[in-house]
Amino acid sequence: MKARILVVDDEPLKRITLQIELSEAGYEVFEAADAQTARRIFDSTPVDVVVSDVRMPGMDGIELLSYVRKQRPDAIVILMTAYASVETAVRAIKCGAYDYITKPFTTQELLDKLEQVLVNQPPDEGLNGDIEHFGRLVARSQAMKRLFAQVRAVADSERTILLCGESGTGKELFAEAIHDHSRRKGKPMVRFSCAVLQPTVLESELFGHEKGAFTGAIRQKPGRFELADGGTMLLDEVDDIPFELQVKLLRVIEQQEFERVGGEQPIRVDVRLICATKRDLFGLVKEGRFREDLYYRLNVIGLSIPPLRERPSDIPILARHFMKKHASLGGDEPTIITQHALDELMRHTWPGNARELEHVIERALAFSDGEIRPEHVLPLSSSPSEAAQTGVAGEIGDGAPMGLNETVSDIERRMIVMALKQCAGNQAHAAQRLGIPRTTLRDKMSKYDIPAG
Repeated sequence: MKARILVVDDEPLKRITLQIELSEAGYEVFEAADAQTARRIFDSTPVDVVVSDVRMPGMDGIELLSYVRKQRPDAIVILMTAYASVETAVRAIKCGAYDYITKPFTTQELLDKLEQVLVNQPPDEGLNGDIEHFGRLVARSQAMKRLFAQVRAVADSERTILLCGESGTGKELFAEAIHDHSRRKGKPMVRFSCAVLQPTVLESELFGHEKGAFTGAIRQKPGRFELADGGTMLLDEVDDIPFELQVKLLRVIEQQEFERVGGEQPIRVDVRLICATKRDLFGLVKEGRFREDLYYRLNVIGLSIPPLRERPSDIPILARHFMKKHASLGGDEPTIITQHALDELMRHTWPGNARELEHVIERALAFSDGEIRPEHVLPLSSSPSEAAQTGVAGEIGDGAPMGLNETVSDIERRMIVMALKQCAGNQAHAAQRLGIPRTTLRDKMSKYDIPAG
């Protein structure tokens, strides 16, 4: 079904004509003779596009536009005006209108404009298609809705799940939702990242250690598997588990028992295991870097999370979701986002996925004055190195002399800060993103006085 259109015009002939001809073109059309009626329809009906006259008695089209943008930032508004002028156009665009059309116009001209607005929407999915929530996840795209259905179907089983997806796609949120939809809800959910840890430290963290097991082991310490007993364990970055520890993990999965480091007494646990990876585990198997038997035990139920660039219809929904989240956390007033700012977000490829989008929105809220505009979300860099290149151009181009050492240090600091932001402060992930050891990252953070938290 095509999109739902709300036509608002106090001129009866034009309004009814548009209703008939747009309906004949396949759209579901609603009509209102004034802005107050339009508001009631908009509040009760999932409208995708509002086509409104500017000059109307009472509330005019610009005021209606402001109301629509506050209630539903992703809704499209096209304004009709017989008083075409640069001032009217600029005012409409600044207030968040997608476009305007000058009276008199033919219905075909409006149809062409609607087609231009809607052409990038996925089939059978209007701009205001059903939004689905799953735990703390939200989506409109069919790809994510199918994944939500798959996850619901397996959440209450006891089988091991392997979540595959790029950094920032929400693997931890999926694991949390799986736990909350299982019979283990209310029991512990323990999250642990295996990234960039020495084998001895990783073994102690996962399985615990006995007093005196190694230098510094001054007391007995339970491991993460013990803490998760009766509940769910999320092993993130499972591809980073050293080969020599993979046998012990396999035993936990098959027999639900292990020994602490330095211990001899088997410890039995009842843990539902969810693993997450951003890498191709089977590729690591073929390279001899991951045990084949462990791979098949982890991949009993394999779920792949699509990157944000493959589901662009989720971008406006996630942007609004993050706006609400961070506005409430900061106690800020409600904010709207203009269509042109959304257009900039839609053009970006989002290498950092939803996590990157969240950081962009949080930053935009800090600089906005109740309305997020394109200048608040730009620049959108594809990587820390791209941002650094932009920074270099700015420093060289502004005419202010700057020594080479100072320039390099400044850019290095910016890259580290950006990587930490994109990785939500996770130093292990930021080090991987920058291509340096974690110890080097810590040294540089200390050098540049970059806070760890």
